Amino acid sequence: MKLFPGVPRHQKWMMGVTFVIVAVYSISHNKAQLAEATKTRLTSPTPRIIDGDTVEFPNGRVRIVGIDAPDDDRPQLKAIATDALQRLGARDGGLDCSASMFDYALRRENQCRTDPKSYGRLNLSCRFPANKASVGASMVAQGYAVDYRMYSGGAYVDLMQKAAAQRAGLWGVDYEGMRQLAIERASVPDGCAVETIKK
Repeated sequence: MKLFPGVPRHQKWMMGVTFVIVAVYSISHNKAQLAEATKTRLTSPTPRIIDGDTVEFPNGRVRIVGIDAPDDDRPQLKAIATDALQRLGARDGGLDCSASMFDYALRRENQCRTDPKSYGRLNLSCRFPANKASVGASMVAQGYAVDYRMYSGGAYVDLMQKAAAQRAGLWGVDYEGMRQLAIERASVPDGCAVETIKK
């Protein structure tokens, strides 16, 4: 089977060269973004909590990667999730956010990973300094956020299912609302590789 039958040899060669140039540019551009994110570390004992998955530090705003907490379309749940993250941060020494190896591995997979930045926020993994616990895992396990499958690879699905079964956190306040949010965030867009995403 011939690739591009009927196309003259010099045009095939030019198409090949163009493809290589675009590929090299794309790879170098993504490496630069990843390198910038891996150098970034934001930490504070008292960050400003915007909502259950967004935090503001004096030097930048962070979106906690891999989870989604209720937003403005569910104001009561958003307020409760925001308060929960505020209490956890106060109890466990604030938040420490950086690009972790977990984030790096997820971005390397062909799963439509998030860019290092979105809407002016850095997409980073966060931990509580006092106990090194994952903020994302804690919020999902306590029922204040859901697994955001295309950005987590399904890392928090088991924790979310346990929280739902126990009616923990927001699952006990509005089970149907949380179920709908979980369904919305469980989908994977067309074109994303799903063979490594936990179902």
